[in-house]
Amino acid sequence: MLITVKIFLSLSLLLIFFQDYRDRQVFIFLFPLFGIMGTYLFLSNSNLEYYFFSVCINLGIVLIVVLLNYLFAELVLKKNLLKEAMGLGDILFFIAFALCFPTVTFINFFVFSILFTFVIHLALSKLLKKTNKNIPLAGYMSLFLMAVYSVNWLGLYDSLYLL
Repeated sequence: MLITVKIFLSLSLLLIFFQDYRDRQVFIFLFPLFGIMGTYLFLSNSNLEYYFFSVCINLGIVLIVVLLNYLFAELVLKKNLLKEAMGLGDILFFIAFALCFPTVTFINFFVFSILFTFVIHLALSKLLKKTNKNIPLAGYMSLFLMAVYSVNWLGLYDSLYLL
């Protein structure tokens, strides 16, 4: 069962990356698939109370991030959040991401995946000489998470779900 979950999790992250990078559109079923598979892995390595406590805090963090993005987009940029500043897929990815890790791990991976996105986008923009205003945020974050999960599954980092 665990192998099947890891395969579906990897495939969902891989498809999110390819679709977001190529088309900036992702099949909506991939976000719940990612969230469910990540939830299964988290729950299989912790207990139910710890899971719910962590997920509530993580979702609160996501809510704050989205609200701050909304306020910045509306008040400073004078743009609509979902049409011009951030995609719905990015928000759905954040929610699914919040279901997959304990709070400290979630915060670390969230911050570093954003930094990873920034560096990769800048590097690819320079390398490919593209000036694309849209950043495939969910795609690059899923690429980062694929690397994190791979390192964990190879046994190189075994404390993703420590209490």
